[in-house]
Formats: sequence, C-alpha cells, structure tokens
Amino acid sequence: MTHRLLRSHLYVPADRERFVAKAHSTNADAVILDLEDSVADSRKNAALDAALVFLAEEVPEHTTAAERWVRVNVGDRGIAELRSLLPLQPDGIWLPKSEPGGWTADAVAMITAAGVRPGVMIESAVGLVGLAQLPTLPPNALTQLGEVDLAADLRMRDRSEEAMVPFRARIILETAIRGLPMPVAPVGDRYDDLDEYRARSIVLRDRGFGSRACIHPDQVAVVNEVFGVDPNDLERALRVVAGFEEAASAGRGSYVEEDGRMADLATVRWARELIARAEGMNP
Repeated sequence: MTHRLLRSHLYVPADRERFVAKAHSTNADAVILDLEDSVADSRKNAALDAALVFLAEEVPEHTTAAERWVRVNVGDRGIAELRSLLPLQPDGIWLPKSEPGGWTADAVAMITAAGVRPGVMIESAVGLVGLAQLPTLPPNALTQLGEVDLAADLRMRDRSEEAMVPFRARIILETAIRGLPMPVAPVGDRYDDLDEYRARSIVLRDRGFGSRACIHPDQVAVVNEVFGVDPNDLERALRVVAGFEEAASAGRGSYVEEDGRMADLATVRWARELIARAEGMNP
C-alpha cells in the first residue's frame, strides 16, 4: 500500500466528542485520535469506543480526507486496544514510549501484519539511544520525538527549544540511517502566538523534520504551509533535473544553472527528493 506524504498531524482527545466531530474540518493531513496522555484513566474505555466509531464512520461530505490515526496506550492495554482497532484498518497507529523489545515489538508485529502503517514515539532515554535496536520497521514507518516525556526522563530543568537540539539531531540522524521518512517534529504547546510557531516550525523543517504534530486546529494551516512544497522551489527542482539530464547525455557530470550556481549529483538529489515530495502530497 502506498501512502501520501503528510505535513500536519492533529492530536484530538478521543473522549472529547465535540473535538472529534470537528476533526475532519481542520484541513489536517492526519488526525490522531488520542487514547493516551490526553485521556483520564477513568475515560480510557469511552475513548476507545469513540475511536472505534470514528474509524467505522464514512468521511463527511465537503470535508478533507484526513488520514485516520490512533495513539494507543502502552503495555497490555495498548495491545488490547490494537486487537479492537486493527480490524477497522486505520491509516496508522502511534505507539507511545517505544523502546527496544517488550510490548513495542509485539505491537509493531501486529500493526504491520494488519497492513497498517506504524508510528513510533521516542519518549525516553532508552528509546532514543535504542532507536537503532527497535524491531524491523517498514520503510514508510513514522517516528516522532515526545519531548515532554523525554525531558522528564532525562531530569532536565531546561526544556527550551535550544536544550532539545541534540536530541532532535539524534532522531533525524537515526531515521536517515534506517532509511525511514523524515521524523515528525514535536508539538508546540503555545498556540496563541502563531508567528512564533511558524518561525519555530521553519527551523525544525530546515534541520531535517518532514512534518509536525499539532495540538490545536489553528496550528494546522501554519504547518501545512511550512512543510509544504514552495512552488518556486519546485520550479527550480524541475529545471535542475532537466538540465542535469541534458548535461549527462553530453557526458558531463555537472552544469551551471542560469543564475550561476553549479548543479551536480548532490543538487540533483535534492531536486528529485523535492519533486517526489510534491508528488507524494498529491498522489
């Protein structure tokens, strides 16, 4: 099964009926029905029931066809939730607090056997250091850094954006090594300053993240813009590939663009990846 590339992932507490009802009207590329952190223990069963109804419903007319994902709980509860959810074929499942071995391995095996796309959330020191030891993941599996939990696990007092830079770099490096898609950038807990949110999102994009998780519908448009493909960049990418192919047919390994920049294999790799990204967003 092929999957389109996703820019925005909107978390929605599965037990909040009003939020779930509006999930498809947000223009998010993916809606994540959350059964975990945003749901009180006393509401877990109700949240699962709501998620099952959501997955079984037809997408309302005049709304965007957002992918339907679910974040399950950890351990035995998460495994039980998967048994209920997977027959309904969600587009993907997020596994919180993913670490090598244990329930994560069992969950990944169940998800992939069902033909569903897995997402692993790295939220602990063991998970981050052990990312390379996670079970074999399909090439379209997503990863995400859960920074609040990770910072608590690392006993960090400073939880600023700057303090998280080395841990963000680690997940970007590990996903590149494993040939996985660029990781999902972490949530931003402030949604009252969208200019700051946009600026932070641009930094995350430029450092190697491919999309971003959102906790409020107002963040979705910003993320879709930042992690989308700029038409000017796409136009240049198409020119680069065409020019390189023409140069290659003449026996040259590089050529000079109209603006004086040299284009070689590295430039063409960037161009082809950007073109593929644009095509993936509009399959």
